[in-house]
Amino acid sequence: MTAIGEYLMTKILTKTQRHCIVGYRPNRGDTSTPALQLKGKWLREAGFETGVHVTVQISKGCIVLLPDNDTVHELRVQLEQARAVIDCVREGVRGV
Repeated sequence: MTAIGEYLMTKILTKTQRHCIVGYRPNRGDTSTPALQLKGKWLREAGFETGVHVTVQISKGCIVLLPDNDTVHELRVQLEQARAVIDCVREGVRGV
């Protein structure tokens, strides 16, 4: 590969890959909970605007982040509302 080709490959890789370190979320001295912190303008460029809900898909050795579209967001809102109704019904049944 030529020097120009190597330079271009490096630029492409840095746009599509980021490196970070898994840290921990402190909890009264407990450091056993792993944590990742992602921040940067590259998130916006990748479609992750501030306030956008995100779906996290998990498999062994891989995490995929997907910004929710309007349909997914609306379905999540409806699901939360349905769960709230079910909780109210359960409380009503317990009181009988």
